[in-house]
Amino acid sequence: MGQTKNFFKEKKSWSVVKDRILDYYLAPYTSKVLRTGKPIVFCDCFAGKGKFDDGEIGSPLIIAEHIRSVNKLNSEAKGKISALCIEKKYHDDLKKNLVGYDGVYVRPGAFEDNLSHILSQNKQANLFLYIDPYGVKSLNLAFLDQIKSNGFSSLEMLTNFNSAGFLREGCRLLKFEELFKEEDIPDYEADEDANTKENMDAVAGGNYWQEILADFYRGKISMHEAEERFFDQYSQVVKKRFKYTVNIPIKIKSHHLPKYRLIFGSDHEDGLVLMADNMNKKWTEIVAIARGGQQALFDYEFPDLSLLKGFDLFADILRLIAMKPSGMPLRSLIVGLIQKYGISFSESQYKKSIRQLEEKGMLLIDRVPARTPKGKPAVSMDYGEYRITVRPKI
Repeated sequence: MGQTKNFFKEKKSWSVVKDRILDYYLAPYTSKVLRTGKPIVFCDCFAGKGKFDDGEIGSPLIIAEHIRSVNKLNSEAKGKISALCIEKKYHDDLKKNLVGYDGVYVRPGAFEDNLSHILSQNKQANLFLYIDPYGVKSLNLAFLDQIKSNGFSSLEMLTNFNSAGFLREGCRLLKFEELFKEEDIPDYEADEDANTKENMDAVAGGNYWQEILADFYRGKISMHEAEERFFDQYSQVVKKRFKYTVNIPIKIKSHHLPKYRLIFGSDHEDGLVLMADNMNKKWTEIVAIARGGQQALFDYEFPDLSLLKGFDLFADILRLIAMKPSGMPLRSLIVGLIQKYGISFSESQYKKSIRQLEEKGMLLIDRVPARTPKGKPAVSMDYGEYRITVRPKI
């Protein structure tokens, strides 16, 4: 198992990416949720030190800086946004690094030991969980179920799940360790405490992972296939907790297993669209920087899934609307596409494709109102301004 003692020596490239994605999402999330008039609580469940030895800041300071910025620009937001940063090992360092930030509180101890404090937060609050553990042992789904059933105004979750690390630990527990090749499974930071197969079942939401690794052990599947199969099933488990989910695999090299997967969960269509759109924009930006040689974070090609594995964006748009001949709200159509394509496209790219099909006469779009204020036929794809329904051309 990996150790955490050198974790904060320097901020690794994969930590840069996940924190950039978090940072990129905070502003649009806060702007949208503040309109509800209800408070926002950010919960960083495995906060760490807050700052790396090389000076790079971590998620607690990213959240703290965001709250400070919002309070400075919006006087009405003061007192409505807070952060709860939980850290077992480095809470003293974390407290020092968060001195001077209003509304940001440090709770010593493990995530699971602080569940009661999380549950004691204002139930009218919109709770955002950032779950970024050192390993996998503390990702017991029962903890999430307790929070989910507490009745917060809204709950969104962004989790860093080390699927390769999970399978590596699973192989260790099942005595399959001799099959490991270092080039197949990247190094990772993991829990220092003892683990059990029963706890792994609780993390995975079932014992299906054992059968997957048994097939790997027998040589029926590769570790890459095992990881994909595992995460496909794990995603279905998460979908039982949240109506809408999206995940992105982060790889160190294109031929490696994912270093980890970021998985987002929300019960609101707006939350899914907002996260997927922002993840797409941020990931596209990161890849563009790497290709330009400015900062080579990853050797990873941003996929155009419409050209892979038989995926066809136009065909999928037509297939989805055919399921509702009377018409489907544009936002719901985009949500359906995100559920399949993840972050491969931005919201504007989905809208552009749907608009192209309208121009080709392959589908119909009803807009209410049907005309602009100047009396021209409406062609807008802004479902915030118009009530837009997409339906098949019969």
